[in-house]
Amino acid sequence: LASAGVAAVFTASTIVAGDYAKAVIDDKAPIESAWTLCDLFDYNTLYESDTGAIRGISLSGRYHGQYISQSKDPGYQGIGYNNWQHRRFRLGMNVEFSNNVTLKTSADISDGSGSGTGLTRGPFFNGWDEFYIDWEPKGEVLQYVEIGKQKEAITREYSTSSRQILTVERSTIVNETTDMKPWGVTAGFKFFGMKHEFGGWIHGLDDNEPLGNWADFDSRGGFSYRGEVAITESTDLHLDYAFTNNSDGLASPQGSAGEIESSAYEHVVAIGTESEFGRLGFITDLIFGANREASGVIPAGNDTWGLVVLPYYNITDKLQFVTKYAYMAEGREQRTQRFGEGLPNLQNSRSRVETYHTFYAGLNYYICEHNLKLMAGYEYATGDEMGTGTDVSSDTWMLAIRTYF
Repeated sequence: LASAGVAAVFTASTIVAGDYAKAVIDDKAPIESAWTLCDLFDYNTLYESDTGAIRGISLSGRYHGQYISQSKDPGYQGIGYNNWQHRRFRLGMNVEFSNNVTLKTSADISDGSGSGTGLTRGPFFNGWDEFYIDWEPKGEVLQYVEIGKQKEAITREYSTSSRQILTVERSTIVNETTDMKPWGVTAGFKFFGMKHEFGGWIHGLDDNEPLGNWADFDSRGGFSYRGEVAITESTDLHLDYAFTNNSDGLASPQGSAGEIESSAYEHVVAIGTESEFGRLGFITDLIFGANREASGVIPAGNDTWGLVVLPYYNITDKLQFVTKYAYMAEGREQRTQRFGEGLPNLQNSRSRVETYHTFYAGLNYYICEHNLKLMAGYEYATGDEMGTGTDVSSDTWMLAIRTYF
């Protein structure tokens, strides 16, 4: 409209002066793009302000559902099973304060269909997944301080949020050696050209509180370290270490606490890389665990090690091909092989295994990037049952939908 007005005035003035002139009007002004489904994920902000103590309030949540078709030998008696699982259902709220302070909360929701974990505290609220305060001072050395219930993020797969992992489930060796989400304090620094994080943890929870699984100081603790450095323009090197006080595997870090969130191992060390070469990406981890708690035929003080090799290729901006090989020397079967645990007619569905190999191949389709995606994969696992040497193998087909805001 402004362009049209200026052009009209200019044309009228030239006609009055007796000159011939041509009025040029720009009719190609930017037009706002049409609304799409992905715009839904931008509507989670409840309040925003540039002044005052509270600068913003927003909602967060995620839903992960997956269909599992699995057969296993031995233990499934040739039956196998097909099952839809509500893998995760979480709701939370983030409150931003002045001075770069944010309260971040996320609750596990119990809907009676398997989405909850641990003690169910009511028909809706199952317990806190995360509950912590984050402060980012914007300094050159100190990058952040986080206090509360959060992830003790070691290994490449576990440090990646479930919203963004590239396979339907993490590797067995990763689930075997990492913990859950204990209460603790972490601080991130940047110096000597590296990123560093130091953490201190309490590994027990109070399960008697109806409004949350708060830290229980009657349990034992631990500490962790994470380091990251760029070794080339395309590759980052990561070094992770976690200590859990379990007396060389002879005592549970749980103490007299109601629940436990710790690793089963006293020491866990992981050396990993993340690389990107255009459309091709590569993730690796070499993981060691020492002094495990006893579990079934696994003796106290047992050690293990394993590795993860995960290449992926972005076929298009929306379609991604992922493969993964993982190995675990000794430990318990984890997801996906534990899906049948507790179902009727499925005996010994979560074995203690050794020399355990898993092979995965799958496709991810990003409808709205990680906010809404479809995942499909196949995993073959093979190893030996500890104590008997019996061959254990499984075939698993997976279809999943994942969304978050």
